[in-house]
This record gives sequence, C-alpha cells and structure tokens, in this order.
Amino acid sequence: MGNDKINAPILTVENLGVRFSVKRGGTFGKRAFLYAVDDVSFSVNKGETLAIVGESGSGKTTAALAVARLVEAYTGHVNLDGHDILNMDGEDLRQARTKVQFIFQDPYSSLNPRQRAEDIVREPLDSLTDTTLSEQREIVDKLFSAVGLRPEQRRLFPHQFSGGQRQRIGIARALATQPELIICDEPVSALDVAVQAQILNLLRDLQTEFGLTYLFISHDLGVVQHMSDAIAVMYMGKIVEHADRLSLFNNPLHPYTAALLSAVPSVDSKRRAETKRILIPGDPPDPVNLPKGCRFANRCPVAQDICRQSEPELIDRGEGHRVACHLIDNTKTPLL
Repeated sequence: MGNDKINAPILTVENLGVRFSVKRGGTFGKRAFLYAVDDVSFSVNKGETLAIVGESGSGKTTAALAVARLVEAYTGHVNLDGHDILNMDGEDLRQARTKVQFIFQDPYSSLNPRQRAEDIVREPLDSLTDTTLSEQREIVDKLFSAVGLRPEQRRLFPHQFSGGQRQRIGIARALATQPELIICDEPVSALDVAVQAQILNLLRDLQTEFGLTYLFISHDLGVVQHMSDAIAVMYMGKIVEHADRLSLFNNPLHPYTAALLSAVPSVDSKRRAETKRILIPGDPPDPVNLPKGCRFANRCPVAQDICRQSEPELIDRGEGHRVACHLIDNTKTPLL
C-alpha cells in the first residue's frame, strides 16, 4: 500500500492551454492569439522527475509557468495533491504557493543583488509562512548546509558568489517552504559544463534526501537522460511524445524525437555507429497562423498527405508510451 502511495501522481495537468493576444498588420490590425500551450496533459508521480523537452518556442517553459500560476492559463486543470490550483485565490493560493516552487534558469538575474544570501533564502518563509524568526534562521542554516554552502557565506551578496554558488542559493530558496513540487526551468543551461554536473548531482541528492518531485524543463536531452524518470517532448505548444526514460531513448516513436535524440553525443562507440544523424530542415510554422494537420509536417522528412490534412492525436501505443504521429506502427518511428 505504501508503495502505491509513493507512485501516485502528485501533479496532474489536464488540457492545459495558454494563449497570448497579438496584433497583426500594424496598429489597427486584427487581434489574433498565439497558442503557446495547446491542450497539454501530463502527470508527475510523487518522488519522481518528469522532464519536458523541446526547442526554443515549443511552449515547455510557458507550460511550467502556468502550472506555478506565474502566467495565466485560459483553459485546463492543474491538480496538485488533489486540489485544482488554477481555481484558487486569496489564502488558498498563498498556501498552494508554498507547495510549488521554482528554480530559475539564470542565477545571475533571478537573485536580488541588494539582498544578502540568507535573506534571499528566507524570503519565501517571510511571505508565504507564519514561521518565527528563530525558526527561519534554523531552516536557513540547514538549507545552506544541504546545498553545499558554508555558514559564513550567509552574509554575502550575490555578486560575491560564482554562477554555480548562486544557483545553489536559488535551490535553497526553492526548498525553504518544503514544497511538494519543484519546477526546474533549464537550471544548468547558464552554467559551465563542469559546474552543470555538480548542480545536477546536487539536485538528485536532494531529491533522494527530501523525497522531492521535479518538473524539469530543458532543451538538452543529454541532461534529462541523467535526471528524469519520464520525458514529454513538446513541439509548437503540443506534446508529441511522452514515455518513460528508457522507452523514449531506446525506442523513440515520433520523427521529431528521433531527430532530437540523434543529436545527443554518446560515449558508447557502438551507439554512435548505429545512430544516424537526422537533420530537421526549415523553420517551425507561424505560431499565430498554424497549418492544418500535424505541426511538424512542414519539416518532417517522411510526412505524407494525411499529415498535412489531419492533426494526429496523442495515442498510447502500449505501456504508457504516447505518441502523436499518423505514420508509426507500434514498434518504431518511420525514420529509424
């Protein structure tokens, strides 16, 4: 029974949509909508990591911001531990914010340069909880130790830290309210490669130590290969493939996923020899004027007429491996 509870979804996102109003054709042009996230559904199990991957403009970060109520969703449900946080306001929303915290991409701009490190970490406790000052000091002390910062560094300002140390401050801040879900938005992309490995190892160690659940946003499949239990691949606001990590890496079913994976470097010489580099030609379609049919069709090397006429549904092809493509059978992508 305990194991079932551990593996139960802590976050369930259903039919999430985020759109932005844009003007076309000058000042008096017709108003149109850019659908940054379009009917997206996924879940994250307690204590696990779901990675959402895709190139710039795919909608992955916007989806994460909507889950955290940092941008407004126009449709859908976001259930955290059984409560729909999209319908919350006032005190209920304040309490929900303690349960969802964010680690931002850029450790240089996400920290207030005028605050000392200890005040940055304590800030969520001040604004979202009723803890006393002495309790806050004790929590900050423990968090500094947990993320590998020394006690004497608490009084320093952000400019006195390296990039990796700043991200450790950001991680400590995210942990302050003991959240049930931490959204990691490209948490290592602004860091040197050697420092990236240290931060990723820290995130994994903290997940084990505190039983954390991560929603991990990245464009780098090489990074998520070492961090995730499951992966959702997004393209132009849609999830095109969603599977557990091993299924997705060993048997990608969508042509877009296969192309992304073919670009991931490997130390395995056999794998390098077997992997055919797949180039994605052209540019993504206009997000305000999306074509009929599959959004990837204009760049897909194997697209057929049906791909340009009818939008494929995200269908379970067995064991939870979901894919949106007209051309696959249940075993492999048409590109492999």
